[in-house]
Amino acid sequence: MSAPEVRKFLVDSGELRATVASLFEAVGVSPTHADEIAEVVVFADMRGVESHGVQFTPRYLRGITLGHLNPKPNIRVVHRRGAVAVVDADNGLGFLSARFAMKEAIAIAAEYGSGSVAVRNSNHFGPAAFYPMMALDKEMIGYATTDGPPHTVVWGSRKPVLSNDPVAWAFPTLEGPPIVVDTALTGVKEKIRLAAQRGGTIPADWAVGPDGNPTTDPKVALEGSLLPIGQHKGSALIIANEVICGALAGALFSFEVSPALVMGAAHHDSWKCGHFVQALDPGAFGDREAFLRRTSELASAMRNAPRADGVQRICMPGELEAELSEQRSREGLPLAATTLEALDAVAGEVGAPLPSTTLATREVV
Repeated sequence: MSAPEVRKFLVDSGELRATVASLFEAVGVSPTHADEIAEVVVFADMRGVESHGVQFTPRYLRGITLGHLNPKPNIRVVHRRGAVAVVDADNGLGFLSARFAMKEAIAIAAEYGSGSVAVRNSNHFGPAAFYPMMALDKEMIGYATTDGPPHTVVWGSRKPVLSNDPVAWAFPTLEGPPIVVDTALTGVKEKIRLAAQRGGTIPADWAVGPDGNPTTDPKVALEGSLLPIGQHKGSALIIANEVICGALAGALFSFEVSPALVMGAAHHDSWKCGHFVQALDPGAFGDREAFLRRTSELASAMRNAPRADGVQRICMPGELEAELSEQRSREGLPLAATTLEALDAVAGEVGAPLPSTTLATREVV
């Protein structure tokens, strides 16, 4: 079956960012941190990654009001050695600690050519692409990954013990949009949740039901577990990321993180998970201009590769998302009515003005 039409309203992204920031300020987050969080969640919606966007905000806010998340974390470097640093997130939202860590990685890379920073004691950091893209302004390569709550089976098992452990890369180019890779190593839980809310099906290789068998029903999938992409190969990549984000960072492994949110909780509880970010300066490896030129040549060659039947265009990773973000900057950001209603509900809980009364909206027809 196909998903029914969802009512959407066009909003200005700047207004939405300010509105989301005000909700975080209402629960005790500093204005600077509130704006930094809001920037990342709106960034996700602007690029079409609705599963990691504003719709997740109520769960963050409730996590803070219930005392599970620290609204005023003291994020700090707790270890440094040469081109390596470790950051303690102080149980704050991952948006803040991952940004802090990437800034550290960029500064280290400016000195050493490469900067690697691990984060411990953290929580959900939203769209992984945001953090590598921070390195693009310095014409550096960025990388990020994270672990999280257990919702994925290790290949051969029926019990969820892994997270989707997304990986993201950002590569600067001489011309055209940067190459931005952002992929989970499973079908995405939040996309399944959205499909269940709105009616529809999911690909058969995304999840298994409680019986361990593959399912296309998102409601059954929510009662079961995610499958790694590429079968045993995806499972192996997740395990590698678990080592980096758990053991190396000194954080919890996914099977040690609370599964409450996975089970449908309306709030984000404390995860104490780990992230890993890295910045690489192409200039430290040779001619920076040559690197940028060669990366652009690669992108051009891929776009101009012989197309399969029915394919109108070959795009580089992140290209469509960049175009969509530009379009939404001009024309407005479509926000689902269900998301706006959820924001109103949580605003009432935290004593903030209702977004539906403060945002200028126009229904998409």
